[in-house]
Amino acid sequence: MKATDLSIDDTLKSTVPMECADILETTDFDSLKLIEKPDSPFNSLSLPQTLEGCVGYLKELPLKVPNVDQKNPATVVDMINILTSPSAVEAFENAQQSRLLPTDEESPLLDGNESVYDYARSSVMNRELGNAKKRISHTPNILCGHVVRPGNVSLYTKDGKTYAAGEGCWFLTLFRAFWVSGGCNVSLDTRDVIAPPSTTILIVRVLAGEVGLVLEQGVARLLDVGAHVYNSGTVRLVKKQKYAEQNFFKHGPFNYLRVPRGQLAKVWVEAKSDDGTQSLVPRLLKEGEHYVRSNLFQFIGLVNASDDYIEHGSVHMLSIPKGSVAKVFHDNKPRLLGEGTHTIESTNFEYVGVESLISNPYVVHGTMTILRVTLGNIGLAWNNNEPQFIDKPGLYEFDSADFTFVGFKSADERIIELGAKKIVQVFTGEVAVTYSQGELKVLDNGRHIIESSTHIFERFLSTKQKSIRLMTLHASEKNLRSSRKGKKDSGDGEKSKKKDKSKIPCASFDDDKDSDLTICETKDLVKVGIRADVFYSIADPVKCISNIDTEELDDLVRETAVATLTNIIRSTGLNQIAQSKQVSAGALGHVDDSKKVGSSATLPYGPGEGINGSAVPTSNTLFGMVDAGSEVATPPPASAPMFFDVAHDEFLEKLHGDFMDRYGVDIANIRMESFKIMDQELSYQMSKQALTTAQVENELANLEGQSLILTQKERTAAEVHNINADAEARALKTKNDAENLRRIEAAQAEAEALKIAARAGAEAESQAVLMRAEAEAKAAVAEADALKIAARARAEAESSAILMKAEAEAEAIRLKAAAESERAGVLSRTKLGQQESLLGIYSDMIKHSNQGVEKVVYLDPSVNRDSPFSLGSMNNLNRDLHALSTMGVACESALLEGAAEGDGQPEVQNEGKANKEQ
Repeated sequence: MKATDLSIDDTLKSTVPMECADILETTDFDSLKLIEKPDSPFNSLSLPQTLEGCVGYLKELPLKVPNVDQKNPATVVDMINILTSPSAVEAFENAQQSRLLPTDEESPLLDGNESVYDYARSSVMNRELGNAKKRISHTPNILCGHVVRPGNVSLYTKDGKTYAAGEGCWFLTLFRAFWVSGGCNVSLDTRDVIAPPSTTILIVRVLAGEVGLVLEQGVARLLDVGAHVYNSGTVRLVKKQKYAEQNFFKHGPFNYLRVPRGQLAKVWVEAKSDDGTQSLVPRLLKEGEHYVRSNLFQFIGLVNASDDYIEHGSVHMLSIPKGSVAKVFHDNKPRLLGEGTHTIESTNFEYVGVESLISNPYVVHGTMTILRVTLGNIGLAWNNNEPQFIDKPGLYEFDSADFTFVGFKSADERIIELGAKKIVQVFTGEVAVTYSQGELKVLDNGRHIIESSTHIFERFLSTKQKSIRLMTLHASEKNLRSSRKGKKDSGDGEKSKKKDKSKIPCASFDDDKDSDLTICETKDLVKVGIRADVFYSIADPVKCISNIDTEELDDLVRETAVATLTNIIRSTGLNQIAQSKQVSAGALGHVDDSKKVGSSATLPYGPGEGINGSAVPTSNTLFGMVDAGSEVATPPPASAPMFFDVAHDEFLEKLHGDFMDRYGVDIANIRMESFKIMDQELSYQMSKQALTTAQVENELANLEGQSLILTQKERTAAEVHNINADAEARALKTKNDAENLRRIEAAQAEAEALKIAARAGAEAESQAVLMRAEAEAKAAVAEADALKIAARARAEAESSAILMKAEAEAEAIRLKAAAESERAGVLSRTKLGQQESLLGIYSDMIKHSNQGVEKVVYLDPSVNRDSPFSLGSMNNLNRDLHALSTMGVACESALLEGAAEGDGQPEVQNEGKANKEQ
């Protein structure tokens, strides 16, 4: 039968019996059908825990009430004298039973009890007291006689009977009466029991919390609290029993039992059955006081009500805590009792024990089985002689003689086996080796269920890539390995194989540092050692297992690889091996697999350093070192392939295809880590040469480093010079900007002063001068920027020239501004200047009047001359200018005439002034 990849849940429906069709939650214990609850019909729900219904059941003890008041000694004396007559005793007993009282009301006398000894109400008491007075023989006599002290009584005998005399002085009238020796002045307060010798008197005082146990003519009686007087000689006090001292006491047929809180009493009691027969039955009595009058009553003892199991005869009481079950056999059948109190009455009952459903994953009792399968576990069981696996979490219950639970297994176990059924879990990177009816069956990764008894699981076989260190084995080591192989074949078991496998193959050569080298000779008979590893994996498990013993696969790969590598080295000369600077074996051939394992071989020493400190030639004489972990080594330029690359390719070419075809084994790569010349003298010579070469290379490297340092210093100096020049240029620009700003501000201030001084006549000219000054200042700033750029290439000398030029230009601007201002003053004193000023005033008027105008409407001046919206025409302007010019000519003429005449100058000036004002 083939192994299947089905889940266990797929086969669960066919293997789980009908009783377990419903899978419950792992903590849903209340839903289990096999666990009985306290209200089960098999339990004795009506089993009594009291004495009701038993033979002799009493609601309370029949206590005899006191017949005297001990606080009143006279009642004691009267009762002693009354009881001298036997008929009086019988009369009191009859009256006590019939409750014959003189009136309908019942009056309490002592301790709240109704009594026939009441002087005021009891006719029997009054009658018997009268008769007793007739029988007494003591009379009062104050002159002579026997004195009885207060609180005492004195006893005397007459005709064999004992009488009593109370407080006073008494004289005995009959010669047959004698005072009792030891019975005179008997105190009633000092003793609880008074029984004078040679008398029939017995006085018993029962205290609170006590009961008196007496025998009246052999009949047991119980005395209530109070004083009791007997005068018959046939009453014997057994004891005074305190209720608090004992939980149980027995007096004759009377039984008293007090069960403390939290306990139960085991007793045997006489009971009647339905057919009227009486028998002793066991009972468990609850807390409280119980009374019974029976000679067959037996008290066994007290038990704690909290005990898990209480057994008494055929009565069984079980208290099951939550989460547990009790295992019992009832009428030879197994039962599981759940949480609560179970009371069972049966003569065929056996208690096995209590088990927790929480801490125990399974409970087995007889044919009953309860399983709690948790996540990650698998239950193993036999059902109808067939193996069954249960892995779905939940509660399972079975009640069948054909079901046998075996145990639990962890779901992460590799192989789970029960009978012929197996679960085989194969991980990625391995296969399972099985045989079905002797035929090899290889199981791939996954979960497989095997149900055939002829399908046998043998072992797991890894298909992951492995590495083997190639080494030359000595004869002793080969013999040791052969002996180990013989022990494995002798049947030590797979576990011993694994232990033997884990041992180091070359344990006897651990102290030899070169024990892991493959020793071989080159073509020119130079003995060399190569440290190399071969990487392989099982690609076709069926072919591999069918053709070879997989236990010997490591030895086969190792010996074949060593032989192949030895042949390759033997066909190569030492000079061919020394052509390459780097060991790059595995870099060219079989690229995909070689990259996985790291195809580039690395040396454990640096350039010029050999194994064990021996120098190895570097450069083009012998290989050096490659970076660890690089996928492909970069060989130096060479006219022919390097030896280790050729050896790598040739090795794989010889072994890869052959092993794959014959054994299904993939020889993935060979990694050659290091190389060593075994001839010490030759190695020493080559090491010296390598040391010389290394020193030359180090000197060249030092010279190259010094050259780089000098070059870097020159570059740094040039960069510092450029930085300084740039800083000086920025400083010069800042200085010039400040100076220009100062000049502009000075020019503005000077222009503002000129503007204020000539506001009346030269405001327009001042504005023009200011605008020209600003333009020239901007030009100066632009020129300064140009000078700044030029100053970066020039030094501080050129910057001084620029500063002098800037000062000269500023002085020229200042002189030009002064000239313009002077020109404005001269113009204001000439006709042309006056006209120019007039034009300025007129232009300002037009400018201010047109401010805020958004729309212009053309009006013909010839039509709308008088319109307020009309502007001054050019005719009006010409006319005004002509008038002004005429006025100026006239003024000038007048001035000239006045100057000629001399004396008429003031008038002309006044006239000109007036005209000007007009």
